Amino acid sequence: MSYFVTSKGHTQLIVPLAITPSSHQALPTITGSPFSSEAGTVVYGHYNMEYLLPGGDRLRLIANHDKKTVQLMLFTYKAEVIQLLPGDRSSSLVANVISKIHRYRIRAASYSQPLTSAQEQKLLLANECIDSLKKLLKRERRLTSQDHEGHEALRKQVIKIIGYCSDQNRLLATSPLISEGTLGNILYEAHKMAQHYSFNRVYSVSRQDQMDFSHVVKNHEEKQPCLVWDSELHIGHSSKDLDDALRAISDYYKLSPAANLSNIPANRFAQLAAFFNKLWRDGHDWINYLAIDTKPEHKTEVVQRLDGLTITKITPYYKLQGFPQKGYSDLQTLISKRINSTSKPILAQNPKKADKMISRLPHGSSIIIADEELILIRQENKIMRLRYFVHDGLFYPLPEGQDLYTLGQISKRHLYLPERVSLRLDAFISRIPRFFHKFYKSMRHFIIHDLRDDFFNHIHDTHIPKSDELKEQQSKNSKVRNSLRLALENKGLLANGQTLEEFIKEQISISPYIIARPNHPPSHPAYDNPCHRFLEIIRHIASFFIDVSEQNPLIGTLAMAAYTYGGGAVLAPEFLKSILTKLHLHGLIAGIEPTQKLAHWMSHGTISEAISASMTYWQSVVAGGNLDKFFVEAFNTLKEDPAEIAIIASLALSLGYGLTKVIPSLGHEMGDFPYTNYAALGGKGGAAIYDTIMHPGDDWFLGTCKWFCKSVVTLGKLCIAPFFEGYHYGFHEGFLNGWKKSGLLFKSFSKQIIAASADFTLALLTIPFVEVSALFIHVPFRGITNLLTKMLAIPGNISAIGELLLFFATRPPSDNLIANFRLSPLYGFTWPFGHFSDNPLLNLCINTVRALCLPLLQLMKNLFILPILDFISFSVRIALTILDPVIRILAYVLGSIICTIGEVWDHSFGFLFTTSAKGITSICNWIDNQASTLKQTLLSFIESQRGHLYYWAFAKEDLKLHATLDDAEYYSSDPRRYELIPHSESHCLLQTLLDKRSEPYLKEKNHEPISHHAPILAVKNSKSNSKAPLQKETISYSI
Repeated sequence: MSYFVTSKGHTQLIVPLAITPSSHQALPTITGSPFSSEAGTVVYGHYNMEYLLPGGDRLRLIANHDKKTVQLMLFTYKAEVIQLLPGDRSSSLVANVISKIHRYRIRAASYSQPLTSAQEQKLLLANECIDSLKKLLKRERRLTSQDHEGHEALRKQVIKIIGYCSDQNRLLATSPLISEGTLGNILYEAHKMAQHYSFNRVYSVSRQDQMDFSHVVKNHEEKQPCLVWDSELHIGHSSKDLDDALRAISDYYKLSPAANLSNIPANRFAQLAAFFNKLWRDGHDWINYLAIDTKPEHKTEVVQRLDGLTITKITPYYKLQGFPQKGYSDLQTLISKRINSTSKPILAQNPKKADKMISRLPHGSSIIIADEELILIRQENKIMRLRYFVHDGLFYPLPEGQDLYTLGQISKRHLYLPERVSLRLDAFISRIPRFFHKFYKSMRHFIIHDLRDDFFNHIHDTHIPKSDELKEQQSKNSKVRNSLRLALENKGLLANGQTLEEFIKEQISISPYIIARPNHPPSHPAYDNPCHRFLEIIRHIASFFIDVSEQNPLIGTLAMAAYTYGGGAVLAPEFLKSILTKLHLHGLIAGIEPTQKLAHWMSHGTISEAISASMTYWQSVVAGGNLDKFFVEAFNTLKEDPAEIAIIASLALSLGYGLTKVIPSLGHEMGDFPYTNYAALGGKGGAAIYDTIMHPGDDWFLGTCKWFCKSVVTLGKLCIAPFFEGYHYGFHEGFLNGWKKSGLLFKSFSKQIIAASADFTLALLTIPFVEVSALFIHVPFRGITNLLTKMLAIPGNISAIGELLLFFATRPPSDNLIANFRLSPLYGFTWPFGHFSDNPLLNLCINTVRALCLPLLQLMKNLFILPILDFISFSVRIALTILDPVIRILAYVLGSIICTIGEVWDHSFGFLFTTSAKGITSICNWIDNQASTLKQTLLSFIESQRGHLYYWAFAKEDLKLHATLDDAEYYSSDPRRYELIPHSESHCLLQTLLDKRSEPYLKEKNHEPISHHAPILAVKNSKSNSKAPLQKETISYSI
């Protein structure tokens, strides 16, 4: 049940926590007026909450104003914890595969305990796989960037290790009730990543690329450098990965597991039941939320400055309540503050004996287990476990894992369907002009600066020496203090006279913090010409069909058969009938005519009708085979981002409709219900358009435009540049020299064309080995053999089926559905009048419409809609209450019979079936491995030749395009990040940006300074340790 508190007209939701954060800070959002020099300035604010952890580590949970998920920042002095956290390691093949398989270990620890025998074996497999891969880390670091054969040998070894683990996992799945499960999906993703991984073409892999910072910490100038793990860099805003990160942190620091992140059922049907249970509870919460008259909401305070900046401070809709995380001089003081008791705690050594002792002690008693850093507290009939740690001679209570999870969830605002749709639509519409503006600016800068400089550098090459230092000084001298936006773009000066780059470099030099991320980013795609881009698009579309089929080969094989059936019913119905007759599948013959009618309804034209029928049947089988996952994922997507789905669907339909009008032949092939064809034609295009608008960058569209412009400039350097050079430097030193350079450029350009053409041909040769073999050989092979082994495994272990029925029959009783029935809280009438607009006339019109319409609608709601829903709810509850004991009795009787038979059968004839299933699986694994080895040998040869070709033609250009990552790049790419790192008031970027005290008109207004970060995390080397003005006040846990 939710509780609320109202203070000064602001209603907030009370969030109960075991331990509240040790500190919290708010940063406002800053925007510039469009009619001032600060136009275009946007610095999003955030709210961060911080917990202290053992060893001086800290965890910061950040709720950003412009993000819908929490951002985690872990400050740690221990390098090993970085390797345990989830996230892609895209700069290292081996480390990336280890990270993917490590995710199974994280999730397996959250399964219902104790683990089953199969789960323990799968966990052992994952550990063995990771141990084998760790041996390759040193070998990967020794490889040079041009050792293409060594890279391919490493890839083969990694794939071999993954394949061995997959084979053993497949042997475990020969049991009738065990599937390859989550481990199988993770191993497939790891295999796919290893197959398509592109090695860095310039830099060798370093320890830092493998997320190993042990040497960095050991050799750093600081005595105790602090590593910073930023979730935005490693896992983005993936809810599953954020949950995994919280699990890993809780496990490493020995926090009590979060209830919402533990005891998760591994069985897919149990997960489906848990999903429906959560859906039921969420529905109740939504109804209770709608029934509240005064809903909790954010409180916004806006301050407009004279220089055109607007500072928006947001007070969240929630308020924390719990025991604050403070340091105490001794444990007795900590316990007395926690439970308001003066009784002296008892010391114990053995946790088991302590559990027995505390159960016999009165209320308010406590036992300290010093070796475990654990306190047992008796409160009424409950025993509370409180963990603690010691830091700087003080005792701090440790938060619970549930506290971290709760804070992560409440950072998402309580938004429901109408609010989510409105926000997403507004964001999409507002980004359309921004996309064109950014595209124009990017192309303008690329043409005016990059291409122009490239052209004239080619002309003046060998004539004028470089003067980078002079240009840099001239650029510095040209910068002035004019606006915050230009200062953030490093085009202006901060208030202290420094550029943003200089400010960041100065702060890094005195900061003990090291950003935990690779120092060599992955190489960009080798070729950006339209042919290679088109091939990548085709492969991306094909990967959708391959991934679905490979992850479940049996369903994939059936889907392919359905695809063939749909196409054959239209193209060759008589031939299909003869085949089905020979296979004695007479029931499918009756479906040929309905298939033809369905195809004609969707499309016109033989080929189009065949494609429509085939794709419809394929999608139906794929969705039906994974109906539980399909339903859960579809519902979650619609729940989280309904507007995004609606926008993409609209774009897909519009694009498909536009294509049919542009290409008349397509329009003639549309059937009586053309919308599915519109969606199919424009599906990928609609998603690409949405992604391009919402996340503009060097995407397919901008990249293609830049490639075209670059090609034009290259032709200009070949044909026109000598005339420019002759104009500047004369006939001999300019014109003739220019043609010599053009000759060298033509030679280089010809090499690049030959290399690109040869690479494109080699890329086409890989299609039969990768996509074609996977879809048409590997999937049917695995699908048929999986079906055969399951058919043998079921009669080989029928006791497992009986035990499942008995478990279902004896499961814990469910809640009393009839006793828990309540009438809907939405009955009643609401006052129609209110303040909806500052315009009196508009407000009057809205109130008039509400007065006329709202009472009638609410009357219909109270007399018809809600009674019908309540009647349905009550009827379903009665039906489930009656059916539950009947189904339990039937399941128990049937399970007992099967178990009795299985005791005899499984150890006699059943043993033959089980052995046959495992033997067939082992033989199939051997065949698959031999084929995989042959395929990988051929692919390795092709990939190594592609690498040599690229180096032969593009080595010099490629070297210029590769850069290393450092902390300066981390801050300069998004200056807001500096505010997330602990620092003192004297080294505050925002304070430096907003410092206008030298301007007299601002002094008159007495603008209050803004508090940003508590000095508890001030930079160690900083001489200043001044506190922010707001820090002098007592911390209120109202956030």
